[in-house]
Amino acid sequence: MNPTNLVRVDLSPAQVLLSFLLAFALAFLWATVYRKTHTGIAYTRSFYLTLMLVSPTVAMVMMAIGSNVALSLGLVGSLSIIRFRTVIKDTKDMAFLFLAISIGLTAGANVWMVGVIGTIVISLITLVMSRIGHNLVGSADYILIFRSEQKEPWNALPAEAQRLIAWKQLRGATDVDHGQDFEYTYSVRLAPRASAERIVGEFSNGVIRQVTLIAPENHLEI
Repeated sequence: MNPTNLVRVDLSPAQVLLSFLLAFALAFLWATVYRKTHTGIAYTRSFYLTLMLVSPTVAMVMMAIGSNVALSLGLVGSLSIIRFRTVIKDTKDMAFLFLAISIGLTAGANVWMVGVIGTIVISLITLVMSRIGHNLVGSADYILIFRSEQKEPWNALPAEAQRLIAWKQLRGATDVDHGQDFEYTYSVRLAPRASAERIVGEFSNGVIRQVTLIAPENHLEI
């Protein structure tokens, strides 16, 4: 077999460089959209950097494969030992990762117009949908932490205060004073017309104290 058939020879150095630059530029745009629209609590900078690194890497693999079927099968076999071991906690993160891979595919395959238009359109849609959801405070999950001497402090809250929470789930309870004082941690989702400031104020009623509400982008405490 001719060794020259194992590599792609129809790409000039300028095309290779442009493909890498385009992949990185579009990946940077998409990673920035992720950073601006992320509303979960489990934001990590490593995933943000991963989105920027995946696209150029995939573009390099695509340019190496080219149209050689034998080489593509060999690369699939060799890359099958690599697994994405990081647990994806938010299903939306999988969509961000998938588009990062798609950017690399379009850049490496020299389908530049598809990559540019697709990334811009999907980024605009993501930003618009994020803005629509961000106007509803209840669309974001929060961590609510407070202390109380009661073992069932939620029942001691007034009905009006309880209606400010659309959904709750107990994450942990800690005995901090030998049965005299407890610290509770809840995952909560705010009601549509509730606000973080009102939550903290309504919950600080004596029975519940040291109320802390941790949001994706702020931290309010009384």
